[in-house]
Amino acid sequence: MAASSYVISYHAIRKLIGILGLALPFLCLGVNSIVNGLDLLNDSRFIDDEKSRPYLAGVNLKSSISHYYYTAAGPIFTGILITVAIFLFCYKGYPLQRRKDYWYWLTDNRLATFAASCALGIVALPTGSGEPITDNIHIYVASEGAGSMHLIFAALFFLAMSVFCIINFRRHPDEPRKLKTDREGKLYLVCGCGMIASLLILAVYSFTPLSKTAWLPYWFVYLMETIMLIFFGVAWLVKGRTIPALNKDEE
Repeated sequence: MAASSYVISYHAIRKLIGILGLALPFLCLGVNSIVNGLDLLNDSRFIDDEKSRPYLAGVNLKSSISHYYYTAAGPIFTGILITVAIFLFCYKGYPLQRRKDYWYWLTDNRLATFAASCALGIVALPTGSGEPITDNIHIYVASEGAGSMHLIFAALFFLAMSVFCIINFRRHPDEPRKLKTDREGKLYLVCGCGMIASLLILAVYSFTPLSKTAWLPYWFVYLMETIMLIFFGVAWLVKGRTIPALNKDEE
């Protein structure tokens, strides 16, 4: 009974991590659109006009998910990331048998703790901006240095999630030296490689003149981040058995 309880607990954590990851970009966009559409931050029923500055709403769809930190959806952005970090800190995974696994040092616990630390770094050091942000519920915009660290933490977080998909989720319980190559193993591989490919595309976009081309929309980064979160969420939901397992043998 005790062992079964642990398995159910891990499945629940995986489900919640997957759900939150999938929901993040859409909740940020939705909440920001509703607040701006109803002009709630200039509504005297909710805001003390005498003690508040006028709120100048910008476009609802931001250039990146990270820019929602400054908007009315900021609490959603930070809340989800902190919650995911807490779940990852609590995620211990399965113990590995030393010497029987090529990746014995890459435990679920170590990788989850690293990813959780990166998630907190994303929150603690918000993204910067090349232009003034009018719809800013804060009194500041992060410096260039803090914004660069934000990007580094975000990249490391998705790299850690990619490793989870490519290696940790594909470990075979009966053959420690092999990774799963069945349908479910291939799905994790696609999700992990998809996140890495998206990161590489973003790197090319950010460090080349591609970002200044007129044929790419201003929300291209938001799109790529959303794609990465979809890969991330699907992998964790399958591992948590929210999406039905693709194989008969479940961990």
